[in-house]
Amino acid sequence: MFYSHLLNLENIFIGGVSKSGKSTLSKRLKENNYNHIPLDYFASSFKRNFPETKITSNVLVTKESSENLSLFISRVIEIINTTSELFIIDSAHILPEDIIKYLNADKWDVYYLGYPNTTKEDKLKEIRKYETEEDWTYKKSNAELLSIFDELISLSKKEKVSCEKLGIKYIDVSENLIEKLNIN
Repeated sequence: MFYSHLLNLENIFIGGVSKSGKSTLSKRLKENNYNHIPLDYFASSFKRNFPETKITSNVLVTKESSENLSLFISRVIEIINTTSELFIIDSAHILPEDIIKYLNADKWDVYYLGYPNTTKEDKLKEIRKYETEEDWTYKKSNAELLSIFDELISLSKKEKVSCEKLGIKYIDVSENLIEKLNIN
């Protein structure tokens, strides 16, 4: 349902909290002639190689990091806007109010994914069911993840409110993530 709707669009930005399905959805869209730019890789590089930018790859996004990363990506977006290629950018590190400043609404559709209506216990159960050794969650203890998911649920609620104020489409993946995105 949601996935097939995206195939009719031009460029797509997918934001939202960690473990909300952004990368999975982006990889699936890539199969349909989209070029994929995962900003998480850039955030990690900035954190390691250019700490003075204050861009972090932490699971919980900070306002300063979000502002700086969206400013960085703004030039990339300007270049993308001049091409006929299709792009999808995904990031857990940019807040809705920061990315919306740089996207041309005629050339981009913006979605945020989150899980504001779940419990940390249910999210942990879902993550453990589908995770692989490559996932950042794999080596974390249940106690660590419960604490992180508690904060990510809170951030999901804040991002949902921001999206509503800014007119950004918000997809609640609190339950049945795979079915909700229709990416089987």
